[in-house]
Amino acid sequence: MSGTVVLFDAGGTLFTDRLSRDEIYARELAALGAPRSTDEVARLRTEVHDSLPEVFEGHARYSDGWFREFVRRVLAATGCAADPEEVRARIAAHFVDPTSFVVHADAPPALEALLERGVRLGVVSNWSERLPALLDGLGLSRAFEVVVASAAFGRSKPDPAIFLAAVRRLGVRPEEAWHVGDHPVADLAGARRAGLRALLIDRSGRGDAATAGPHVIRSLEEIPTRLAP
Repeated sequence: MSGTVVLFDAGGTLFTDRLSRDEIYARELAALGAPRSTDEVARLRTEVHDSLPEVFEGHARYSDGWFREFVRRVLAATGCAADPEEVRARIAAHFVDPTSFVVHADAPPALEALLERGVRLGVVSNWSERLPALLDGLGLSRAFEVVVASAAFGRSKPDPAIFLAAVRRLGVRPEEAWHVGDHPVADLAGARRAGLRALLIDRSGRGDAATAGPHVIRSLEEIPTRLAP
């Protein structure tokens, strides 16, 4: 297995939020005097996200500039007159704080098992430029040779370009690499379009059409077995 490369998604795959994004925004809006239910916040966030291009005025998705406009539009939709930059900064502080997240219990042993087998590891994630620092704060960074965050790269999953950038940095061909993530489109389909092999992590065991089949794993600790020839 020596020489094999495995790339990982970050949020939802290696770690998860203690509070949902909708809860975080709802809490912020309530503090600003514009209370909204988490369901309404979810709808607003989805609408605003879908209305913003991947690159807004030169700012890549999930970068500070992109998030500033995202927050401005969310606030405008609620009629809140707060300063978008101040609100963005408060929300951003949450997402760079390691205590805001919980590392999945299967991640550390899975990473250690792969490293012991000589597997080279990387991360490809739709995240801000601060992802390397967050991984470090979560005690995960030492496992990875390469971390490609979409905000820094300028393109986001499922665009094949972001996967290809990671494998190039590791000096391997796409067919020599695997990607593991929790999203059927961004991770599974995106990696396959780039020529990588892929596994979908579904810890819930729902078994629906999107999360069924031989490409699905229930724990990251299954990865070494799946990589075996």
